[in-house]
Amino acid sequence: MTVKPGFVPFFFPLLQKGFVLKTEVGCSLRELLAERFGISMEYIENRIQTVFLDGKPVDDMDAAAVRDGAVLALSSAMPGLLGAIMRKGGYYSRLRSPVSHLENGDAPRQTDGQVVVKLFNLTSPELGPLFLERGIRVDAEDLRDLFRSRPHDLEEGCVEAAVDGRQVDPAMLPSWDFTALQVYLEIRTV
Repeated sequence: MTVKPGFVPFFFPLLQKGFVLKTEVGCSLRELLAERFGISMEYIENRIQTVFLDGKPVDDMDAAAVRDGAVLALSSAMPGLLGAIMRKGGYYSRLRSPVSHLENGDAPRQTDGQVVVKLFNLTSPELGPLFLERGIRVDAEDLRDLFRSRPHDLEEGCVEAAVDGRQVDPAMLPSWDFTALQVYLEIRTV
């Protein structure tokens, strides 16, 4: 899809719900973020404050191995005591040690796979456009629901759309019958 620059936030609910990226797995979380996803080390260290890997908070991104099918949630600093407890390497992180991510077993081998990524609070507007421009896989029903929830916004913000390589009228997207369970979504701005 090609959209107006101010329309990119329309897709942020999909980023919070979770999207799939095909990538090489079997590497450390830091390697995945920096080398596979192209996120700067400064951003990883300073902006990503809360990290969950397969539902468990992560303190050591170098020790946490990403396996095929992993679910990764990223957030900037969260407010309050809960935010302080969940912050990676934070003073209160020891309070959650029983539920923290610990690597056990042999390191996985590097192979092609996929990762489900979820972006919360400031990571959506800061990292979301990067992922949307590169292309993500989303649940077809979630995309259809998003289109149906705001059809007038979609018509206003979307300049052009293509499905399976064919140009389609953006006004048709809310009623489009996607044939697959997942849809590859790539967003360009004009």
